[in-house]
Amino acid sequence: MRGHLLRVSAFAGLLLAAAGAAHADVCVAIDSARDTLSPQDQTAAVLLVTRQFELAGEHVLPPGCPDQYLVSHIRLGNVITVNLSGPNGRREAMALGMDDLPSLYNQMVRSIVTGRPMTGLNVVDRTNVTASQATARRVYSDSLWYARLGYGSIFGERSYGAPALGFGYRAELDSLAIDVSFLNYQFQTHYADYDSDGAFAMSLLKLSGLYFVSPQANRTAYLGGGLSYGSRKFGGDYRPGPTGVFHTGWDGNGLQGELTVGYEIARATTLRMFVQADAVLPFYQVTSETHSTRFGVLSTDRRYSPSLIVSIGIGK
Repeated sequence: MRGHLLRVSAFAGLLLAAAGAAHADVCVAIDSARDTLSPQDQTAAVLLVTRQFELAGEHVLPPGCPDQYLVSHIRLGNVITVNLSGPNGRREAMALGMDDLPSLYNQMVRSIVTGRPMTGLNVVDRTNVTASQATARRVYSDSLWYARLGYGSIFGERSYGAPALGFGYRAELDSLAIDVSFLNYQFQTHYADYDSDGAFAMSLLKLSGLYFVSPQANRTAYLGGGLSYGSRKFGGDYRPGPTGVFHTGWDGNGLQGELTVGYEIARATTLRMFVQADAVLPFYQVTSETHSTRFGVLSTDRRYSPSLIVSIGIGK
């Protein structure tokens, strides 16, 4: 029993020693060689930083102790750059005005005591958000509406050459863009009595992302991909043969994958031009039915039908 009590006492002593090591005595002083605040503001800053160390569980001594932290402020207009350095590291951050300093001190001290970086939400909570963090930082983007005109092929039981057109909206950053296009058509019309040699493909709505190879250049190649919803229809032989058998056209609709490569010029102006190639890869198959004038539907055939479009676009 006595040995057990000795072991418990020794373990408690180790915990107390560890706690004492974790919460060493610290003190706070102004780095007068680097600070640009007035003497009154410097005194207030020391008191506020000291209070944050106390709230973090540290034992704070008067200035001049071995583990001393130096705080400095460099003010330019409404922007104040704060530096806090000491035995456990250095932290630097920016405040927008004097009212921002208490929240910033809280984050910096919390970062030093816990060892967590100040980036992200590591030391931020609902009580210490600074004005610069609360203000959304937005990056300017170019936006343009465009129209495209070109030519392409729809691949089925054979290749159908077809003119193509489309419309869209593009929001561009330096290296990335979001492209939303709609009413993208490929069409070839030729109907003679019961025989059809026509072809039609459509992407009703397409959403894609683009990457510019030379982000800041006036002209650059780009590539990307996305999804669309569309349909396609082609072929068919509606004239019954000697046996009364005929074939309907191939048709289908659904989701489609789209791959894009292109080259854009005049990026430094508000008037853009580009040459673009799009490969449309349906996630569905088109179907065709074999009919008999006497027996109705005899069979249903399926095939895969991608398409390719090369077009020139202009936008503003």
